[in-house]
Amino acid sequence: MTATKGGTTVDGNAPTSAEDLSPECVERYRREGFVHVPGVLTPAEVEEFRTGGTELLGQDDKTHWGDRSGTVLDFVEHAQLRSAAMLRLALHPRVASLAERLAGTSLRLFKLELLRKGTGRSKPTEPHFDAFALPVDEAPATLTAWVALVDVPVERGCMTFVPGSHLLPPPEVTAHAWAAYDRPEVAWLPRVTVPLRAGDCTFHHARTVHAAGANASDAPRISATTVYADAGAVYRPTGNQGLDELPGAGLLVPGQRLDDDRFPLLSPGVHRPAD
Repeated sequence: MTATKGGTTVDGNAPTSAEDLSPECVERYRREGFVHVPGVLTPAEVEEFRTGGTELLGQDDKTHWGDRSGTVLDFVEHAQLRSAAMLRLALHPRVASLAERLAGTSLRLFKLELLRKGTGRSKPTEPHFDAFALPVDEAPATLTAWVALVDVPVERGCMTFVPGSHLLPPPEVTAHAWAAYDRPEVAWLPRVTVPLRAGDCTFHHARTVHAAGANASDAPRISATTVYADAGAVYRPTGNQGLDELPGAGLLVPGQRLDDDRFPLLSPGVHRPAD
């Protein structure tokens, strides 16, 4: 069975690939700064990555984001360096090719974060955009693939996006990136909430304002977010030591290209021209 959803051709018996994206879907991503692509992973792949992710989240070495009033989420940064399953997901050919099709250029892997938004006192994720927290240059194609490893209805804390916000000038004060809905140029723009089935993906531009609700369900929300940067991206410190420290051997200097083994090209030897 074949159907069309949001400009994406969906075969009920086959996962969605880059070839299924219509030109209109690609154009909508570039105009609105996000797109929902259903059915990217097969059920078997979802099970593989959810199992690997749950095992990694069960270890002690993860970051807790929250305060006494509650937990936003727990996450493992650069999870692709700690888990073979997470590396396979970060470089998954369907996810990677979709990212390059939407960006219209060659990309490289920057990092994968494994996220768990628990039940109980879960708090919403505040509205923000990602670019301010990424120590890479302002390359225009940097984007994030958000992969649902469980069903994520509204009640489980799905994502909300502000269409077109990636085209706005950045705030003059970096801290305002975490008060994005308070900015007058953002406050009155429409917002789109996108529930996902396990195996669905959303892709959003690094400057797209987005948020996520609290998890009010009785099961944890488990997802993976993979950041892909332009093939020619360079290291640009944010000034926040915690964000600027990258794992692996070798220190980077400002202006240095991200071209070592930590940041592999998605399509080695191939330059994908803009559509």
